[in-house]
Amino acid sequence: MPPHDDIKRRLIDIEVLASHQETMIRDLSDMVVQQWQTLDSLLRKVGRLEGQINEKRDSPEIESVAETPPPHY
Repeated sequence: MPPHDDIKRRLIDIEVLASHQETMIRDLSDMVVQQWQTLDSLLRKVGRLEGQINEKRDSPEIESVAETPPPHY
């Protein structure tokens, strides 16, 4: 095999590898973006739930219900 054929084959192999790596990097980047969006959504939901828990905890209705014994006592 002439030397230029070997170089040509190696160059093609490098180009194919680079193309695959570009695709993988793009796919990984898309996954990271999606995970950040999911994380942001979950953090907002947790924040709302914490707010609701704090509201319920501070609500006088809960305190009066908690102090009232069940009817079977």
